[in-house]
Amino acid sequence: MNQFTIIEDCSPYYIRFTHPGIEDVIEYCKQCSPDTSNLQRFRHHILPPDQVSEVVTKTPMSKLMPLYTTRVSLFLTSPGMYYQAHKDGTNHRFSINYTVSILDDKCVTSWYSDEDLKDYEIDTLGGRSRECRGFDKTKHTPLKSMTAKPGECILFNTDIFHDWDNTQSSNVRIVLTLRIKQPLTGTTYFEDAKKLIFGQ
Repeated sequence: MNQFTIIEDCSPYYIRFTHPGIEDVIEYCKQCSPDTSNLQRFRHHILPPDQVSEVVTKTPMSKLMPLYTTRVSLFLTSPGMYYQAHKDGTNHRFSINYTVSILDDKCVTSWYSDEDLKDYEIDTLGGRSRECRGFDKTKHTPLKSMTAKPGECILFNTDIFHDWDNTQSSNVRIVLTLRIKQPLTGTTYFEDAKKLIFGQ
């Protein structure tokens, strides 16, 4: 019997789900989170090896796919921040995200089509991302939007342009992000991960 329970399947954009022991993963990540009292905009906090080992041990997806252990990260977003449309990395296709700290329903993530954003110059930031330089969200209509919920896990399609908008929130947002290990990174897509996790 599959141990994962789908809450909402909005493929190919995201799948919200849960699993036994998810509370342990989230609580441990809260303990690992750095001080955010002076957080400015966005911080990518990579966990040290001892904490990575603990997170991976607690995460059932690690038994289904090899996780990228040098990039087990907490994404820390300050209140009032907006991050423009982008695709993660030059070869990241999906992410497994745990909602470590979501204190309101005011942060919205949206996905956009390649065709809609085709006129933007793409900045790769040295391979770390694929950014739509000068993106103006008021000129575009999302394909899909999502408001993350606390205490859940999300299979997230990072290979479709997406942004997130925390401008209406007065709270810090913390998300654990897990990626599949190289060399599978560039060749394992959202649908592949969906089959691995949910068997469908």
